[in-house]
Amino acid sequence: MNTFKKVVGIALCAALVLGTTGCKEEEQKQNPAITTSNTLDDDIRNPVDIDEFVEKSDDNKLENPNLTYFSHYDMRVAGDIKPGVKLFEETYGGKIEYQQVGWGERISKLQTLISTGMSPDLVDREGEFFPYLMSQNLYTDLSDYIDLSEPQWSGFENLIESYSWEGKHYYYPFTANALPNILIYDADLFRSLGIDNPLELYEKDEWDWNSFKRVMVEFVNNNEEALGGVQGLVSNDIMASTGIPLIGVENGKAVNNINSSVIDNAANFLMDLRKEGLTVRGDGMWSNEPMPLATGKVAFLGVGQWRISTFTALPDRNFEFVPFPRDPSADKYYYNLFTFGYMVPSGAPNPEGAAAFINIMRRCQVEPDLRAVVDESIMTEKSYTKEAYDFMVRYEDLDKYDVVVENYSGFSSELTELIDSMLINVAFEEGQGDQMGLGWTQLRATNEGVINSYLENFLG
Repeated sequence: MNTFKKVVGIALCAALVLGTTGCKEEEQKQNPAITTSNTLDDDIRNPVDIDEFVEKSDDNKLENPNLTYFSHYDMRVAGDIKPGVKLFEETYGGKIEYQQVGWGERISKLQTLISTGMSPDLVDREGEFFPYLMSQNLYTDLSDYIDLSEPQWSGFENLIESYSWEGKHYYYPFTANALPNILIYDADLFRSLGIDNPLELYEKDEWDWNSFKRVMVEFVNNNEEALGGVQGLVSNDIMASTGIPLIGVENGKAVNNINSSVIDNAANFLMDLRKEGLTVRGDGMWSNEPMPLATGKVAFLGVGQWRISTFTALPDRNFEFVPFPRDPSADKYYYNLFTFGYMVPSGAPNPEGAAAFINIMRRCQVEPDLRAVVDESIMTEKSYTKEAYDFMVRYEDLDKYDVVVENYSGFSSELTELIDSMLINVAFEEGQGDQMGLGWTQLRATNEGVINSYLENFLG
């Protein structure tokens, strides 16, 4: 290992020690036990002051100001959530207690708590929450607790309605954006190799599948140590760029687009990348290990936004990020929609208090002075530069972007795993058993009946 790579390795390990939400999730997946913790961080690393926003009055009283949050990670110390937690606690004079559960047992443990009359008040929205878990009566309808005419919900009414199930409203997302996943790259290395900067191509509306592939080919051809072009996430966002989801939901019914010609086109593009050695299979289902990118062995790391802080923490390095490329055959640039919010389980003892917290979380997104506190908290916790953070925030204005809502994870964990494995096979040829090495047409034919069986209760 040369001196440059030693320095990179040391810096990268130091950055990883700082921790991110994603890394914490990986650690907590290994621990299935439920534990309760009441310790909020001590504000030394990320001080948050919301005193000026606290309004204590008779209108801001709850019969029960205490909540229990059940999850695999402690939201109360997350940069984007902490201001809302503090504002809730200081406004209503209560506490949000954290009940920890291992990643792999979130749903089963929650179902046990509900069945034994020990429901928590708040849980994260899960991949299967809509429509499967809603159809299983896992959540509380919040229609009587949240008033969409309140100013913080302005502009979000249609989005909330799109997640309604049988006339009920279980999910009020407090945040949404069109950039959940990005491609991170070493801008200085690209420059030294004479490769066009992808962000500049994007800003000129020249960032499509063709330029994405061209950039990766140039990277591999001009870099003796290159393992390939892109590592990590690639399939899902390439599929979304076609403008249609693999599995969607319209008017409460599942829509299966597996046989669509535009999906075929995306799958063929991914297989071409794989056959030309441009996709790199890392460790795990969706690989996010940073070292190959940090040491210049891949052109891109496709990953969620949370990984950006790993690279901004590296000294004297210029890593940039760009959205996934557009489908050159599509009529528009389509983005993969992400939403997030909290759900109230069935039998929750304090749905009124939970709804009050959800309202506060939405206020934290849209009230300018309060949002400034949230922004500072996020940038401090994640070590984002202001330039990078401002770029991400601009994708929260959904009126400016055409989005695709991919929903194949919304019906069962088995269906999620099946389609995940199909997409991984197409991009990386890592199938299992009799599906090893099959192309998209064969994968689709082999699995279509099984896919429809998971959807049959939801098909129109």
